[in-house]
Amino acid sequence: MFKVYSYLFNKTVIHCPQIAFCHGLYKESVLKHILFKIDKSDELNTKLKEIESVLSEHSYKEVLFHLYSGLLDKKLLTDICLLLRGSFRDAVIAGSLSAGEILHGELMDDGVLISAMLFECTDILLNIYDDVAQNEEKTGEEICRLIDGLSDVKGVELLLPGTAFRTSALLDKLSHCKEGVQFFGGYSGGHSLDCDEHFVFNEDRCYDNAIFVITYSGKDFYIDTDRSVGWQTLGMPFKVTKAQDNRLIEINSRPAVEIYEKYLSIGLDDDFAENTFEFPLIAQVDNDELLRHTISVDDDGALVLAGYVKEGMNILLSYGNPTEIVKKVNRRLEKIRSFSPEAVLLYSCSVRKSFWESFVNIEMRPFEKLAPTAGFHTWGEVSRNSITGDVLEYNITLLSIAMREGEPRPPVSEKVTVDDSVLKGQASLIKRLSQLVSATTIELQKAFNVMSEMNERLLDMSIRDALTGLYNRGKTELLINEELDAAHSKGIPLSLVMLDIDFFKKVNDTYGHSVGDDVLKAVALMLDSAVSSHKKGYAGRWGGEEFFAVLPDTDEDSAMVFAETLRKHIEDFEFPVVKHLTISAGVITTLGGNHNEVYTKVDDALYRSKENGRNCVTKAQ
Repeated sequence: MFKVYSYLFNKTVIHCPQIAFCHGLYKESVLKHILFKIDKSDELNTKLKEIESVLSEHSYKEVLFHLYSGLLDKKLLTDICLLLRGSFRDAVIAGSLSAGEILHGELMDDGVLISAMLFECTDILLNIYDDVAQNEEKTGEEICRLIDGLSDVKGVELLLPGTAFRTSALLDKLSHCKEGVQFFGGYSGGHSLDCDEHFVFNEDRCYDNAIFVITYSGKDFYIDTDRSVGWQTLGMPFKVTKAQDNRLIEINSRPAVEIYEKYLSIGLDDDFAENTFEFPLIAQVDNDELLRHTISVDDDGALVLAGYVKEGMNILLSYGNPTEIVKKVNRRLEKIRSFSPEAVLLYSCSVRKSFWESFVNIEMRPFEKLAPTAGFHTWGEVSRNSITGDVLEYNITLLSIAMREGEPRPPVSEKVTVDDSVLKGQASLIKRLSQLVSATTIELQKAFNVMSEMNERLLDMSIRDALTGLYNRGKTELLINEELDAAHSKGIPLSLVMLDIDFFKKVNDTYGHSVGDDVLKAVALMLDSAVSSHKKGYAGRWGGEEFFAVLPDTDEDSAMVFAETLRKHIEDFEFPVVKHLTISAGVITTLGGNHNEVYTKVDDALYRSKENGRNCVTKAQ
């Protein structure tokens, strides 16, 4: 069973005579974000003195250290955490292996990035949930209970190792946490795609089967999280027909790998995963799109993705459009500018780093103009959909988290945007080609939608009776045969009602075929209305003035009540011109069997109703 480690330290507050209470009056300085890089543990002492100096000048309630590094030296990482713990006994310390470190909005060279957040009036709590694998649902429930039990909780951060868990099961549970709480987080993983190490760490050890859960609570704490993507769909959608967690096994009932082999000519070689990075998949869900990039491919042609997929999802290929990416990031920058943050965290997918290559800083650097900015390149991101409340797993997003304490300051005067004028040469060519592909894809999708609508109409026309709109005889017979087979295999009753309008020929002879058509349409409408309110029933026109009602999972007594109610309703109905008409009906209830025999018996029952004076219902014998 998984274990939970709760870090509830005996908080020490360094008091300063000029400090004001957090509630009420606005303070000039609140949340402090200090960033620095170290390569060796003995370089840390100088930086720690700087933080101690800040603490001695001001009163801070909490200190939160984030550590991000691509170094695989676990002893070095835990030693650094131990030094932090020695100097700051009550601090919260949480580290993650990273695919790239973001220091002041720029990709950092190898080393360890330390982000120190100093809070005046926010409660920070770290809980470590160990032994998560195979206990994902229970872990999610435990985290939910923790969050729901906290007062004024505003934000929840998740740091977790790679994609080793059934994250969909975990995140489904977190989606039930109380509304308004913002979730964010990232998956650990090394700088190289070949790195098989995934861990989070603190001063105790490195964890490869645990989740760090950091909660941010306080009346005067404010957080704003959102995602920027910019990848656009390419081509037509495919249906996920077989999947298991993060294994995409089949698309349109074919091995999933064929989507890359057939449409992009990406062969199965050692560079397969790296080559597919440029064309990740987009899984469409309600009110959202989940990007998924490929980590590897199995022998059976299944794609191992950095994120879960589910059967029934629509999947499309996608590509990065620099113009659209910049547009999305600029939109996010303007929102954060209005928020007036004091600290920004960026959790950016490693695929974005790979996409931008030497231009990776252009989308991250502007955030530093708004507030001190740190973070890491991830193997996957976690965020909560603000509309549905679902906590979901994302890839290829730039997840930006803006924080502050107290009321917002006036925003920086100048508008902050991405400067994409640096995109020269091949990058500029890609930008123009992407725009061409985008415009062409939009036109193709519009044409595809028109064709799909036309095909649906043609299909509907092929199975519908042109006059009444009910299923025609061919479709009705097909449905009856399918239901007969289902009744036989499942051992559940199927009832059929065959009905005929009494003396219908006289209507046509007396009033003409136009009036007769109106009678057929009126009877069909009453039949369809009766069937639609009776479980999973169908109504069809058998031919001429004969109709069928197909009633699955319906016993004989219920079928007789249905038929008699319908007969009485039609008898009482006043038709235009002809006024009153009646119907005769035959009813059979069966557990399947010989199809022809069933048709014969229900037809005989209808014939006996006519022999018995019409306007009645007869059971089949």
